[in-house]
Amino acid sequence: MNDSGIMIENPIDQTHLEALHQALGEGPVLILTHDNPDPDGLASGKTLVCVFKTLWGIKSRLVYSGIIARAENKAMLNLLTPEWEYQETLDDLDEYTALVLVDSQPGAGNNMIPNEYHPHIVIDHHHPLRAALKPVDYVDVRPEVGATASLVYQYLQAADIVPDGDIATALFYGIQTDTRGLSRGDSPIDQLAYFELLKYIDRRTLIQVEQAGLPRDYFRAFSGGLNAAIVWDNVVISYLESMHRPDFAAEMADLLVRLEEVKAVLCLGYHDDTMYLSLRTTSLEQDAGILIQQVIFPPGKAGGHGVMAGGQIPILNAEPSSVHNRVKDRFLEVMGVKGDGEKLLN
Repeated sequence: MNDSGIMIENPIDQTHLEALHQALGEGPVLILTHDNPDPDGLASGKTLVCVFKTLWGIKSRLVYSGIIARAENKAMLNLLTPEWEYQETLDDLDEYTALVLVDSQPGAGNNMIPNEYHPHIVIDHHHPLRAALKPVDYVDVRPEVGATASLVYQYLQAADIVPDGDIATALFYGIQTDTRGLSRGDSPIDQLAYFELLKYIDRRTLIQVEQAGLPRDYFRAFSGGLNAAIVWDNVVISYLESMHRPDFAAEMADLLVRLEEVKAVLCLGYHDDTMYLSLRTTSLEQDAGILIQQVIFPPGKAGGHGVMAGGQIPILNAEPSSVHNRVKDRFLEVMGVKGDGEKLLN
């Protein structure tokens, strides 16, 4: 038992570290996460840089794609994880001895890895895409855990590395956002990491991230999302139409799932040429990752677990409204709901 009072054995031992080292090669290493990265992915990548450098002297490069537009996520990038570089294409993969993917998996459709490449290392907490993981040298995928940051913290522990203030705060915030402060889909591994990291975090910087200023577009978008929400008994759908940023559907879903007596919420909207879906449930009896797989359709891809899931569908030549209607109809059918529903706000 440790200082937090939580008893758990770290499964990452010397054998795992040796296997990880072998998969890395001599370096340099390229570390990627999912498109439009969130705090969990940003924190996990930064921490692995520290582990690789401290244990084996291996240099790493952090590259992200998409948009980091949510105010808190932008603050985290600037204040805690500024090492991440923006890049929309990868044309220099042969320069690295290993490609590391965190908080995502090959075949998930939400990262920038070309189809002809596969990562050497995958560390993630979403449901495994088993076929796509077969060629990967080192795999640590544990969907029972609420945040990838919690998994990565175990590598710090196994390496006897005490995190500095930036890493500790980034990991803490990554766990906090993915589990909503240990209230959503968390595990003993998340709980242990969360309370252990409290000893090292920079509270002043954490406050700056959590209370980052919000633009007017944010409040306009929230107003539009609430007005668009339709309720069918215990199911809510909000079609956000054109979104100012691709991750807004997730933020809207996090709010609407708090509606009394609701069991499932689907929010969706398009940004550029992609429709983004975010699904939330209130009970582990309705696994969001399984539900969204029943809702998504080709060429769209989706993933998730527990009470949260997300997906994206290329709009191609279709009208966004037709994609929305198809998704809506599939979701209502899966949920066993019929009728027209009623607006949340009259």
